[in-house]
Amino acid sequence: MPDAFDRKLQELLSYPRPPAPGDDPFVADVMRELRAERRRRHVILGAFGGIGAAFGLAGAAMLLDDIAGVFTRDISAMALTQGALFLAGAAAFYSWFMNDDWSTGG
Repeated sequence: MPDAFDRKLQELLSYPRPPAPGDDPFVADVMRELRAERRRRHVILGAFGGIGAAFGLAGAAMLLDDIAGVFTRDISAMALTQGALFLAGAAAFYSWFMNDDWSTGG
């Protein structure tokens, strides 16, 4: 009696074999929809990332005082702003290009 009970319990707790993607049309439809959503997400992120980059470049262009003056004058607030802008832009570009995670480990 316990042997039959154990077999029935094992049968109930076992995972059924998942269907292969080509076996079930529902699975194929779901996978096609997932690919379409992924493409849509990439287009949206690319478009808004491009718009953000354009606004960032426009802001950087507005901050460009006479660039030669940075090297000939004392360091002013504008030069510090330009330096901070350059460092933030370099960090953002590096993070995007290397697909890096800047987590602090905490």
